[in-house]
Amino acid sequence: MSSGPQVSSAIGHQAGMFEKKSSLTLRSQSTTAVACPSILLVGRNGSWGTPVLKSLEKFGAELFFMAPQAITAEIARKNGFHLILLDSTVPAEQRRQLVSELVGSSVSIFYTFPVENGCWWLPTLRHGQDCHGTPAFRRNEFPYELERILRDQSEG
Repeated sequence: MSSGPQVSSAIGHQAGMFEKKSSLTLRSQSTTAVACPSILLVGRNGSWGTPVLKSLEKFGAELFFMAPQAITAEIARKNGFHLILLDSTVPAEQRRQLVSELVGSSVSIFYTFPVENGCWWLPTLRHGQDCHGTPAFRRNEFPYELERILRDQSEG
């Protein structure tokens, strides 16, 4: 078994899987040409919410999970992720570094910012373009934004 970072497929996901390292290895670059969007969810298992997961399922998205301490720009590039969602367990410095290293790529990145009884989803990259400072999305608005991004991706 490799000692490098591991990505876990969402198929057969069980509670608690986010916190553990999986034995599944990263996809190679030659397998990234898939018909469905490839999405990396970085964080805890309770961070995403049913509306977000249902939006991703509508597009037949291929979901992968990773622990916050394992995510790097190199992993994102090698695996050809279209979208990366970061929860609040990813430290701010790590988010900034990931975004700065992926500017110019085709990936979109959003992260959660906890507020009172929910969270805001903040866009940081859209198709590789820095978008800090653009409006955030409330928890109930974000699934619609995800669907728009995935629809644009499938048409483009």
